[in-house]
Amino acid sequence: MSEANPPEALSWAFMRAHPEDVARLLESRPQAEVVALFQETPARITAPVLQQLRPSLAAAVLHGVDQNRGAVLLAMLETSMAARVLRQVSEERRVQLLAPLRTSKGVALRLILSVPDNSVGAWVDADCLTLTPEVTAGVARERAASASGSVERIVLLDDKRHPVSWVMLHDLLRAQPATPVGKIAVPIPAMLVAAMPLSAGVMHPAWRSSSVLPVTTRLGTFIGLLRHERLTQVHEQDRASRGTDLSSVGGVLAHGYWQSMTGVLRGGLALLPEVRRISEIPDER
Repeated sequence: MSEANPPEALSWAFMRAHPEDVARLLESRPQAEVVALFQETPARITAPVLQQLRPSLAAAVLHGVDQNRGAVLLAMLETSMAARVLRQVSEERRVQLLAPLRTSKGVALRLILSVPDNSVGAWVDADCLTLTPEVTAGVARERAASASGSVERIVLLDDKRHPVSWVMLHDLLRAQPATPVGKIAVPIPAMLVAAMPLSAGVMHPAWRSSSVLPVTTRLGTFIGLLRHERLTQVHEQDRASRGTDLSSVGGVLAHGYWQSMTGVLRGGLALLPEVRRISEIPDER
């Protein structure tokens, strides 16, 4: 790829430094012009701008650029934004964009997209650090330092990708480098099932002890983390758009049902069949 000419270099520098401002500017431009910009400018420059676009316009961009460019841009988005955008593209285009994405991020996106957008699983942050309990504190600190974004806690998974505990950053920083992280881990208060309705998730009692909870498939496979603040925001938006009331009979029944089901699933976990292979994970709704 050739180097940018001076005017392009200035534009690229501005996009790097001010992606949110560029996104607001692009939202006022003709859609064809926006698509052309994302097609012709390197993805490493435009991906942070795409992250800041409203999802409907970002979806139009992924529809308008060629398939290879679309797949590269999708891979560079945060998982939560990628899921929101993919919900607004056609089924055919979604399959095309996801096909090259065979990483853990691709698996997470397929899981997120397998549940309705008014369930807790649709809003998880899958860009979080996970390790196994035998990893040492020294290695964990290196992974945390190189992770994108800030790391407040690390989720520990067993060999079936079930969350078993988590490590707080302050405990990790105090630990001796050779200490296995499983030795400094603390219990997870509760886990949310991805298909749980927003109305039930927002009322879960575990929020009283933690502002963040893991979200799993019905078989316990880890998908990502969900913040109470984010869940509350999404729930309020969903309520406003649907014109429903959380205190309605339906909301109360949904809450009671999912609290009951959570207890049943927890108690019967040992009786469940073996977790299916990764290729089958998207069917675990």
